[in-house]
Amino acid sequence: MSNIGKFRCTNSTDPLSELIGVIKTVGFFGKLAIVREGSGSNPNTPSHRIYLVSDEVGRIEVGAAWSQTIKRGLRDGEQFLSASIDDPSFAKPLSFAVFQEDEDSWTATWRRRKDAA
Repeated sequence: MSNIGKFRCTNSTDPLSELIGVIKTVGFFGKLAIVREGSGSNPNTPSHRIYLVSDEVGRIEVGAAWSQTIKRGLRDGEQFLSASIDDPSFAKPLSFAVFQEDEDSWTATWRRRKDAA
């Protein structure tokens, strides 16, 4: 896995309500806000929306994230976000995961998905 970004929570009493940070790859660099949305009745509905944050135009929605729970290992039971952003300039969406590192710091990681054989 490659670390492609860092985020910090804006609300210490509810860390996953909003994360602000940066994603940086060879082909993309942007300041993002990951914001929790109201819970819907459909379990497949994203738990969060992702916005590109720009001084010129404010926030532009570029993706979504789903709250997940780690199911094994030392971090069993911890929450993380499975996220995806997209843009007309991308060949395909950029998918990544966001894991908590400490009390108010989160790391975005990317791993190339294996093609089905």
